[in-house]
Amino acid sequence: MIFTRIKFYYLVLVCILFSCEEKSYFEDAYCIENVNVIDPIEGLMEGMNVVIKGNKIFQIGKQEDLRLSQKNNIIEGGKRYLIPGLWDSHVHFYFDRELALHMPELFLSSGITSVRDTGGAFLYVDSIRKNALNHPKTHPRVKIAGPLIDGNFNVYNGSFLPELSIRTRTVSESIEETERLVAQGVDFLKAYEMLSPEQFEAIAAIAARENLRLAGHVPLSMEITHAISLGLNSLEHIKNLELEAVENSDSILQQRGKMLLNKSSLSGRELRGNIHRAQKQFAIDNLALEAYYSILDSIKKYEAYQVPTLSIYKVPIYKIFREPFWRESFKLLPKKTMKQWEKNAAASDDEINPDQKKFSDWIQSTTGEMAKIEIPLMAGTDTPLGYLTPGFSLHYELELMVESGLTELQSLRTATLQPAMYFRMEDSLGLVKKDYIADLILLNKNPLEDIGNTKDIQAVIKDGNFLDRNILDEIQKEISAGVAVSALSK
Repeated sequence: MIFTRIKFYYLVLVCILFSCEEKSYFEDAYCIENVNVIDPIEGLMEGMNVVIKGNKIFQIGKQEDLRLSQKNNIIEGGKRYLIPGLWDSHVHFYFDRELALHMPELFLSSGITSVRDTGGAFLYVDSIRKNALNHPKTHPRVKIAGPLIDGNFNVYNGSFLPELSIRTRTVSESIEETERLVAQGVDFLKAYEMLSPEQFEAIAAIAARENLRLAGHVPLSMEITHAISLGLNSLEHIKNLELEAVENSDSILQQRGKMLLNKSSLSGRELRGNIHRAQKQFAIDNLALEAYYSILDSIKKYEAYQVPTLSIYKVPIYKIFREPFWRESFKLLPKKTMKQWEKNAAASDDEINPDQKKFSDWIQSTTGEMAKIEIPLMAGTDTPLGYLTPGFSLHYELELMVESGLTELQSLRTATLQPAMYFRMEDSLGLVKKDYIADLILLNKNPLEDIGNTKDIQAVIKDGNFLDRNILDEIQKEISAGVAVSALSK
């Protein structure tokens, strides 16, 4: 009798204990079960369950803590790797408007869920931004600067290069055009190389007043430390940094000033090219290390983001675009673009210019030096320039970041958290964290072991919308066939 009573109480206790381990059910949500989360801050977190509801990460926890009822809509993670969606922080939709029609889908199918357009006609790039805002679950987020704000001899004036810039002859014109862009609602501003110091200062003052980031190239009329002290808070391509990193930087600045008078009435493209040819290689050959590291210290002091765009140097200069693995990426492009790129690549010579190679190597080593002292870096490519296939090229950029000396986790940060911080979105984007926007990528292999594994994508999640491998493959097939993408509407 006593034994029977004890057995009864034991069974009751077991039932109570099991009821305490009640499994959770999440209505109108889906759950990714048994996945390894890679967070840019926390690093690797193994054996996690992640709940997506609407467009947010609703819950995240260890499997033993966040127990899932089988009633849930469960997606088996299979011990794969979940990372934040990637950014390409330097793209140009306007550079190739035919290809641009397919660039959003090319980005998304490669796991790029956000892009930063760094120069193009406002109405055109704004239409792409608006389309992305209207279709957040099927298009990457788009941040725009509108056109480059350039000086009297503007480079991208439409005569030889695409019309990516605005010509401003005077300070008052620079102010007028900048105010117009602000009124139109750009996400940031971009200043270009042919501005005078006075024009640049006026643009920087407006950016500061409006709390807008100011990106750009260091104007050739200035030195980098002056530009960043005025408010240049993202430097593209590490452009013109080397011109101050020499012992006689004052004298070569004066030389540039004389050349910028442009007494020969050259085009902006020709004038800029002449100045670069006269000074860039000289600076690389005559770097003064004390001046060089002083510049890096100033960049860190002013927290000026750097977008090295390593790909736009290495791919054309090292003729990477001629290699089979790169030309394979051309198959992702619409047929007409693919044929043109293939033709141009095949017609190019395979000789590598030693001076250009030295400059490309210097850009990479400088990127590594910047990472050592924690200057914030953002991954950007300059696609579609230089045979840089949209989407695909960003993954190569991450590989070059690691080649430059960054760890795999640091490289991931350059395309996740750091762009979110740049746009002051770090409270909602760039991490795998509760209540953050569900822009995510499910990878088959660990990118912390090999950053190249970011290319091995099982699924992309955009604004909570789960796009599996079958859908991604269908998107890419439709793009290469040159037909309207229907896979995203399914």
